[in-house]
Amino acid sequence: MPENPTLSTTSTAPTTTDAAPAPTPPTPSSPTGPTGPTRPTGPTGPTGPTGAVVPTETGVPVPGGPAIRFEWHTGDWFDVFEKHVALIQSDIARAQAEDRVVVYLSCPITSRGGGHFRTNTEIANFVTRRLASEWGERFFVVNPAAYQLESKEGTGLVARHIEALSRETGRPLSLKALMDTARPTGGDYMRMWTRVLAEDHYLTDPPGGRSSRQKLQLGGLFDAFYFLGPDDVHGFFRADSGGGGALVAAVESYFARRYAVDPDFWTDYGTVPDGPEGGRRTLDLTDPDDAAIWEARRKEFVRFYTVRAGGSYSLGCHDEWNIFVRLNRARAGHPAYGPGELIAAYYGGRARSMAESEMETSPGYEVKEKTA
Repeated sequence: MPENPTLSTTSTAPTTTDAAPAPTPPTPSSPTGPTGPTRPTGPTGPTGPTGAVVPTETGVPVPGGPAIRFEWHTGDWFDVFEKHVALIQSDIARAQAEDRVVVYLSCPITSRGGGHFRTNTEIANFVTRRLASEWGERFFVVNPAAYQLESKEGTGLVARHIEALSRETGRPLSLKALMDTARPTGGDYMRMWTRVLAEDHYLTDPPGGRSSRQKLQLGGLFDAFYFLGPDDVHGFFRADSGGGGALVAAVESYFARRYAVDPDFWTDYGTVPDGPEGGRRTLDLTDPDDAAIWEARRKEFVRFYTVRAGGSYSLGCHDEWNIFVRLNRARAGHPAYGPGELIAAYYGGRARSMAESEMETSPGYEVKEKTA
């Protein structure tokens, strides 16, 4: 999940140069920008942007649920994410009350490997709308992009939680102050999503006197996981370009347009860090070194969304696949479920086979137990 979306100046770079640099746009509207999982480690925990030691905890998010461990922040961020879990679960409870089929969309959000957090959010929203159109309104898709700081919607929700926490504690809290102290990491988000995916204390039991499924921590609210694949990503870019032409042309056209009109996008691709206080300098495309940096970034973007797109390149998606496998493994042997009540899995629109659905993948943010 969140990683630092500010692109490195050492990235490899663009294949084409048809997009001219846009004039300096207004300051990006998001107060947070990208967040990142890679943190320097202090004596008792990771250090935040201010250099202060930020306490963390490592553990299993759902005792009795999937045996998966993450590291997350304690303190105010922990309390904020607790409120966020409650909000997401209330959305799912409402869908359950409406007798809808609940599907979890596992999708890349952050800027790993050449992608861009804003683009990934647009793709996730596009796939959510497409599933609603193709599968029908009875399906309720839980879209993580709507809840994380990488989206404007997610930022607004988190800011509301912080305001509520400030009122409850009587302390002057703000999103900016919390971000200056420590940015949420992949472990923070994965603790949250593991709770959302596994906890079932608010599940309505099935009719007919069958065994209760409440509090089994077996993901009883979810009927399917949909893992975003390359075909979903390519469908977004083809639709964005009007549906015709080559894929690479569609991705390049999107890049050029976003670079011209989106302040966050322009900042990430058209500037570099400059100065100790978080300042940034506009790339001068008449300078060979700056032009090479810009070209490298554009090439990485085009390469990522043409040949690498999808959940296979997301650390969070790796963890969510393993959560899915472990939930089904536990369901298969539980008398309240059994093999006929496993969670369905789709990747890029295609149902996964029995063998695929029982195999784990490499971990993402999961903290593995150390062995002697």
